[in-house]
Amino acid sequence: MKRFIFALMILSLLLAAVGCSTAKHAQEQPVPPSPAENVTLDVGVLRGPSGISMIKMISDNPVLGEGVQVNYSIEQSPDVLNAKLLSGEIELATIPTNTAATLYNKGVPYQLASMNTWGVMYVVSNDQAITSWADLKGQTIGAVAKGASSDVVFKYLLSKNGLDPDKDVTLNYNPSPVELAQLVIAGKVAVAALPEPWVSVVLNKNPQIKVGLDLQQEWRKIAGEDVPFAQTCLVVNRDFAAQHPQIVETFLAEYQQAIDWVNTHPQPAAELIKNTDIGIPADVAADAIPRCNLKYMGSQAAKPAVTQYLNVLLQFSPETVGGKMPDDKFFYQQ
Repeated sequence: MKRFIFALMILSLLLAAVGCSTAKHAQEQPVPPSPAENVTLDVGVLRGPSGISMIKMISDNPVLGEGVQVNYSIEQSPDVLNAKLLSGEIELATIPTNTAATLYNKGVPYQLASMNTWGVMYVVSNDQAITSWADLKGQTIGAVAKGASSDVVFKYLLSKNGLDPDKDVTLNYNPSPVELAQLVIAGKVAVAALPEPWVSVVLNKNPQIKVGLDLQQEWRKIAGEDVPFAQTCLVVNRDFAAQHPQIVETFLAEYQQAIDWVNTHPQPAAELIKNTDIGIPADVAADAIPRCNLKYMGSQAAKPAVTQYLNVLLQFSPETVGGKMPDDKFFYQQ
């Protein structure tokens, strides 16, 4: 009997040892990782100066996370890009700040994620004497996009500097900045309010043309040195941002670095522009970049400048912002 009990004890000990060994072995086995979520991020880039802000990312297509695929599309016109925003086809896009406000006020689920372009408007002239607002009195000024936000801002600055836009100057509107630039180059228009990159085009083609007024500086003189002209922004789809905050955060960090790179490497950036249909003539891109006033600023930091800009538009042309000021949820919270 004693031998039987002893045998049972030995067997129990052996089984316990085997059990511990098996458990330990199970604990040491690596847990297979969960499969990465596949996420597609579509980014719409509007041709023009704001497109320059994205040129490095378009070229490098940096990795935003495992399983994340980013598609960049360069849109030929604001109408095409707006249609994609309305249909929810894209998650991020560079668009005019007032367009972002208009879409938001219409219930389209996009928020302002960051600022990228702080004004690209200048008054150019073949008259070396035009260096102040007073010098514009009595002048016929070539302009584009009647009623657009840039036109409203120009009229606002005229009025703030003692000139009645309807009486003291004659604004002669042209179908596009390309056509106006050609008229300026040919000497058929003596004074014009032009955006970049067409300012650089006319300066390059006609050495008699000079920049008379930098409208971004003139805006600061009125709004305050710490309130720049918040012209163009990056928007993000609200639902996408809520579902994938880390992807959005990573994108914004890469975007900030991309803008910094363009500003510090204008010539290499111009080389990238040569191979990309971004709407900037490659031969003037390096000269245009400093006048495009590209700078990354997060939505919350940019809020005072954006609010000031939209308030001016609301006062002078309510339809350019969708008829009202957007509420605080317009600004993406990082």
